[in-house]
Amino acid sequence: MCGVDVDVDLDEGSSGDEEKEQEFWVGEGVKMLPPPLAHSEGSAWGSRRGRCGCVACGAGLLLWNVGVVLVCVLVLMAVFTLVLLPASLLLYVGFLCHSRVLDSHSPFCRYLDDNSCSALIILGFVMMSPLVVVAAAIFCGLLRRLRLLLLFQPITRAWYRGQGLDWGGDIRAWV
Repeated sequence: MCGVDVDVDLDEGSSGDEEKEQEFWVGEGVKMLPPPLAHSEGSAWGSRRGRCGCVACGAGLLLWNVGVVLVCVLVLMAVFTLVLLPASLLLYVGFLCHSRVLDSHSPFCRYLDDNSCSALIILGFVMMSPLVVVAAAIFCGLLRRLRLLLLFQPITRAWYRGQGLDWGGDIRAWV
């Protein structure tokens, strides 16, 4: 069992139910779960696909995973754009109105001199670091709440029949 030696003492007076429960316990408090059974004919994992079916299903799963990656990237861009907007506006106005950078003649630049533009640039860069941390925390929270990472499907599902897209709410680590 995965390179782990298991010593189990079975009493001769114990019932059969206790023996069944003990065979999946490894070490102290680590329970190994049996692998899930597929809902198809054939072996416990289902029958194997042919070569063409495996390639076609693998390509479909690859396209599915690429779509999930694109959705995650869109969520990432939306969150970082919204959270970093105040700092980027400060930087934009500071660089736009400073006389040694762009020296624009826009209406709000007549209220700002070079010292205030420098202050806006410094404030924008100082605000950027904490806002990046806040944006990353919001993004991770959205990924967890929307369960986007559970939509990824392993390519090994293409080998066997009867294993459609499965992202149920029950998450277990199968050893």
